[in-house]
Amino acid sequence: MRAQALSHVAMSVPPEAFTDEWRKQVLDFYGEVFGWEELDSLRLPDRMTIAVGAQYVNVRARDDAPTYNGYEHFGVLFSSADELRAVWTALNNHEAAIELPPINESADGFLSFRFRHLLPLAVEPQYFPRPGA
Repeated sequence: MRAQALSHVAMSVPPEAFTDEWRKQVLDFYGEVFGWEELDSLRLPDRMTIAVGAQYVNVRARDDAPTYNGYEHFGVLFSSADELRAVWTALNNHEAAIELPPINESADGFLSFRFRHLLPLAVEPQYFPRPGA
C-alpha cells in the first residue's frame, strides 16, 4: 500500500531557544497569519504541536538540534491563488518586517514563495491550479 499524505512535520530547536516567550511569539504569529493553533492536548514543556488543517507541525527542544541553512522547508497548500496572494500581502505588511521574495508564478498558474520566521524550517505557501479549472 502507498502512503497518501503527510501527517506532520517535525523539527527541533536548542533548549535555550524554547522559552515561553518564543512559544508565544510563534503561536501569535502563525495564528494571526495562517490561523494555526497549538494542540493543547499534546503540549509538553519541551514540545509544541501546531495544528495545520488535518496535519500538524511538531517543534521540540533538543540538545542535538541541527543547524538549518535556509533551504530546509515545508510546503503549505492553499486552495486558491487569491488566498496565497493575500497571505503574501499580509506577511509583506506584517510588523515583523519579514523578508519576502516575489511570488513565483509558472505558466500553468502554480504559485509559491518561501519565508522563514521564528521556526527553524522555512514555510513555502503553494497553490497548484486544478487542471481544467
